Amino acid sequence: MIYQALQGLKRHMKMKKKEKAIKKYDKLLRSCIDNKDIVKVERDFGEGDVSVLGFLLDISQKFLLMQKEEDFYLDGYAIIPKGQFDSIRNNKFDKTHKKILAKEGITKRDYGIDIKVDLTDWPGVFKSLRKHDQYVIIECEDLDEPIFLIGPITRVGKKTVSVQYFDATGLLDEKPSAVNYSDITIVRFDERYINVFRKHLRQKKKK
Repeated sequence: MIYQALQGLKRHMKMKKKEKAIKKYDKLLRSCIDNKDIVKVERDFGEGDVSVLGFLLDISQKFLLMQKEEDFYLDGYAIIPKGQFDSIRNNKFDKTHKKILAKEGITKRDYGIDIKVDLTDWPGVFKSLRKHDQYVIIECEDLDEPIFLIGPITRVGKKTVSVQYFDATGLLDEKPSAVNYSDITIVRFDERYINVFRKHLRQKKKK
């Protein structure tokens, strides 16, 4: 009985320590948001570097919301689960990017997001994006056979989300594809690639 009580106390102390670390970590992330810092969210799923560079716009208990930067352009947004990245960097390289974006007038012109995304959980995220007619890219990179879906959101369930996938020719699948929330490692939206391609999609011709 004493041993079990000690084990329970250890677990409680470990949890409290973890909660304290998360609060401290979130405080640092909030400072990045307040300072409009460029950060690099470093991610590795065995297929090389799949990190995301950009402005951190918002955080919740479960997610990070980022505005992506590439080649000194702000192009779209990424939602990353807190358990799906290795570290967050803000060093001299990132500070240089921030200065260049400011001097080019890009930060003043393009920084931020016009829609409100519910970052409570995945259903909240996808309902928000569907409400604002956002097509998405969903990736599940940490599977033996990674999943990549791109297209409009057709259904938001309790455990899965469905997307009507389109291929590189712009052909929409006849039936939506469902993916488990637990498998999702990143969601991207409002990228130029998606926004342009969606205007040229086509349905499969019926025989």
